[in-house]
Amino acid sequence: MPSSENESLQAVTVPALFTRSYLALAEEHGHARQQVLRRAGISASRIASGHELSMPEYLCLLSAVGDLLGPEVCIGVEMGWRIPPTALGPLGAAVLSSTTGREALALCRRFWRFYGVGLTLGISTIDSVCTLSFQVQPALVPAAHRHTVLEAMVAGFARGILGLHRGASQYMVIWFDFDKPPWADSVRDRLGNVHWGMPACCIRLPEHLLDTPLPNASALALNDALSQCEQLERLLGKRMDDIAERVRHELVQQVDGYPSFEALAERLHMSTRTLRRRLRDQGVGYMDLLNMARRRDALSLLNRPVLEVAQIAQMLGYADPANFTRAFKQWTGLTPSAWRARLS
Repeated sequence: MPSSENESLQAVTVPALFTRSYLALAEEHGHARQQVLRRAGISASRIASGHELSMPEYLCLLSAVGDLLGPEVCIGVEMGWRIPPTALGPLGAAVLSSTTGREALALCRRFWRFYGVGLTLGISTIDSVCTLSFQVQPALVPAAHRHTVLEAMVAGFARGILGLHRGASQYMVIWFDFDKPPWADSVRDRLGNVHWGMPACCIRLPEHLLDTPLPNASALALNDALSQCEQLERLLGKRMDDIAERVRHELVQQVDGYPSFEALAERLHMSTRTLRRRLRDQGVGYMDLLNMARRRDALSLLNRPVLEVAQIAQMLGYADPANFTRAFKQWTGLTPSAWRARLS
């Protein structure tokens, strides 16, 4: 990995609550935190002082806990289920205070880039079915940890949905895009209607649930939490006028593909003409950003051996697989098949 990528990875931090939750899970299974930290190569003083872990440290901790607990425990689902929406700080408070699920999802979409470490979130509605799609960012989450991270995120969202809509359990359908694991029965006991080997990693809900009034709705609490989200946004140096960055985070592959230019303009509350001009002012166009998203997702999808290259090309919006091969070779210097062979 180039040094610049290493530096970027070190700069990404994971909230201390996640670290403490993994350590608590290990302790419940008879493994002292000192044993876990020693195995992960992390100083106990860092944990005691409440420091956030860098992404590489966090992944080492995840590996250590997984090795100690073994394949009988689905640490991803266990972790996701334990961590409440309030773990997302102001965003979690805003979601819990929202009037409807539709409003809560709009907030998730707006602020996700500040909270979803290593993950992209896509939200789409087709034929009255709302789909929340999740993908890892390969530069931040190695293939060895992909399943665990996705399981944790899906379980966390599922817990949040069930907390807001107690009747959602009869409607919610969960897909994972990898093979059925040994712990499938325990996952179904916790999450309900779960399927593996599906086209995407997502949660599917009937659209009508999005407009059901939420039990903890509070305009005052929502305004306060929203103000904190915007303050955090400013502190992190993220500018709302950085339109290219906003488009980049909206270009998430969903069940129906990537959002069109027109759909992006609507999401960003501007005309297509204004969006085109503002992107041009920053020296990029929609196709430039779409191709960046395709490259990102191609690298992730090629880590899944069950997918043929032609399937990946179709998922990325290429009608002809040959066009995908040409584009991928321009991005990496290798064909998709050669890149995949290098991974094995």
